[in-house]
Amino acid sequence: MRRTLLILGCCIPGLLPAETVMLRKAGNPAVVTFEYITQDEETVMVRIPGRDGVLVYRWDELDQDHAKTNNPRLWEERLLLIKPPESSGMKKKAEDDDPFAAAAKPNTPQDLSRNLQGELSEGLKGIPVTSVAVASRESNIDELVFWRVYEELRKLSGRPAGSEPEIAKAAGDDGEEPQAKTSGSGQPQSKSSSKSKATSSSRSPAQLAEIQARAAKARADFENDVRPFTGTGYLKLLSDATKARFAWAMLRRASDDRRQIIAALRRQDAAAAELSDRLQDKTAKGDIAVFRKAVTTLADSLEKVTREATAMESGLTAEAQAVLARLPR
Repeated sequence: MRRTLLILGCCIPGLLPAETVMLRKAGNPAVVTFEYITQDEETVMVRIPGRDGVLVYRWDELDQDHAKTNNPRLWEERLLLIKPPESSGMKKKAEDDDPFAAAAKPNTPQDLSRNLQGELSEGLKGIPVTSVAVASRESNIDELVFWRVYEELRKLSGRPAGSEPEIAKAAGDDGEEPQAKTSGSGQPQSKSSSKSKATSSSRSPAQLAEIQARAAKARADFENDVRPFTGTGYLKLLSDATKARFAWAMLRRASDDRRQIIAALRRQDAAAAELSDRLQDKTAKGDIAVFRKAVTTLADSLEKVTREATAMESGLTAEAQAVLARLPR
């Protein structure tokens, strides 16, 4: 296409500005000035100024050292055309020379743990503010309690707490936190989720102000793609039996977060399988087997956390604890 347009430009004066080049044939001292048209890997196309005829010369019949010295722009273009494709061996060497690539490839069970920790530290968005009230109702959790644990998830994720002092001020003396009770089966149960479930009309002005302040903060985070949470934060919340249901309720609706955590677990399981095949040490192989069991079991359970799920898997807390135990301290 480029050659067609350039040839067309040669035929229509003034369409394209002409660039002059100086060429000579190998073994011939005569230098001729041409108007440059285009080139490919083997030939260069030019014309004599003031004439319509197009001339094509093979590069191997020209004095290339002379062309390189006297026509730097022409030669730069030629180098781009003749640059050999990067071989797989060169790509492998580039990967070996890249410290990030080298760090990503595990060579020990400890490397697997570090790599998983790195993947679980990537930012996650959570759920839209408009989904919080719905998620609270679906999970039978008081909305104010939900918002406070939402902030706790941010802290467990290692993210800055932001404007918590203003929120605490807005809450005032009436901001005493409703506690989450635990049922006999070990499942957390909101204090206000049964007979005395709170509504907007039953809340104090301070509690309503706190909900509005926390919602405004979360809305700004979501709209600005702040990503205040991490997979590690979710797992820490899941590992707390009294608060695991809050993380479960969020993950039901935060499908992108859930998929990212599952993908991280699956990738490190695949890396662990590849590492186990390379190693001969039985102790290391045993550690890898334990690692794989923990990450695959949790990934399988998280895949069941969907909008259609009505109850949290009973073993989810223990499974989150097992994966956290495999991460570096």
